[in-house]
Amino acid sequence: MSGQENNTPENSFDIFQLEEYKNISNAHFETNKQIGTFFRYFLLIASAPTLIFVWFGKNDGFLNDLLNGIDTHRNIFIGFFLLVVSFIGLMSCFYLISLRLDSILYARAVNGIRGFFYRKKIDFEEHYRTLPKQTNQPKYRDSHTFGILVYSIALIDAIYFATGTIIIASVGDDFFNNYLHVEPIIKNYNIWWSFGSFAVFFISHIFYYGFISKYRRNMYLKSSIIGIDIDGVLNKHRETFCQKHLENMITTYGEDPIPSEMTLNPDEIIRIPVNLIDNKNISVDNEFDVFNHPSYWSEQIVIKEDIGKVIKELKNSFGYKINIHSYRPWPQYEYGNNLNETKINELWGIKTIDLWNNKKIRFGKKSKLKRLTKKWLKNAKIPFNNLFIEKSSIDYSSRSLSFFWYNIQHI
Repeated sequence: MSGQENNTPENSFDIFQLEEYKNISNAHFETNKQIGTFFRYFLLIASAPTLIFVWFGKNDGFLNDLLNGIDTHRNIFIGFFLLVVSFIGLMSCFYLISLRLDSILYARAVNGIRGFFYRKKIDFEEHYRTLPKQTNQPKYRDSHTFGILVYSIALIDAIYFATGTIIIASVGDDFFNNYLHVEPIIKNYNIWWSFGSFAVFFISHIFYYGFISKYRRNMYLKSSIIGIDIDGVLNKHRETFCQKHLENMITTYGEDPIPSEMTLNPDEIIRIPVNLIDNKNISVDNEFDVFNHPSYWSEQIVIKEDIGKVIKELKNSFGYKINIHSYRPWPQYEYGNNLNETKINELWGIKTIDLWNNKKIRFGKKSKLKRLTKKWLKNAKIPFNNLFIEKSSIDYSSRSLSFFWYNIQHI
């Protein structure tokens, strides 16, 4: 018996989740190790300029000569060396940020798996759980932990960049005129220009951290989504309505001829709701007799035989996610001639418990129509990622009923 239970789909998925938990948690810890290792490499690179200053600083007045541009060749070498180190630091910071965001992604996945098992197995999880289960935690950007690391790297890189520019600027006329044979880009480069270059380089680190964090939060691993309505887009709901209404009229009139004002063709639906069509005597009760019967929703006519292939091509060839939408607050009990509440509940499989003051509790009402819709989409071979069925209550005044029909009818 236990062997059979272990082969059930539910337990197989549990095993898969456990393996995912192990693999992703290991990836999370390995990524954190890489962050620490790479940061040590960055510190090694960042310390390289100190060797130059130690070497050349043996001479008295080295800094004064450097800032006053006494030795053009030495200034150019040291200045560009500092610029190269600052740009290597910038790229290193970008790489560390990417590693950090990957680590957070892994942590979120682990949280989701943890939440899966806690919700499934433990009723009073707050007595046992200390680690989070939210898939939106931890945040991709923070100012108190990894943010401090980014600010530190940004400060070091910005100091090197600003120092390199002012050292090159000290021999700018000689460098640009004699080496590059062009006019200096900035004349009269002073300490304020150096502060500006420092601020720009420092902010570039912070800006990238904020930008890529926002991208990971809002766009990463998300594909384009197409939302498709059902009624009038995927099905011929006017034809289905007329067909079901005719069946109700045949039941009502039997062998007697059906009055012409009580019959309806799809092309005659030129106003909505149907009870407002001129020269017709179709009531709100007649409409609700159609909508309240589950066969109306399960036997909808597909608008095109190969519509499923078209949507599948959009989904597979272009990578779109397909979300299906429809407004279907049925069944409703306020109107109807042929179907009373007892008959509706019987048709839909809805269980009712009577309470005091004519109040009732209905079990299964919210899920029945969604199940019917999913089955219809499956039979029509229409692929989708998510199905959204809106079931909010509606006001059955003429105005609101017209608004409801406006949303589902496409004349």
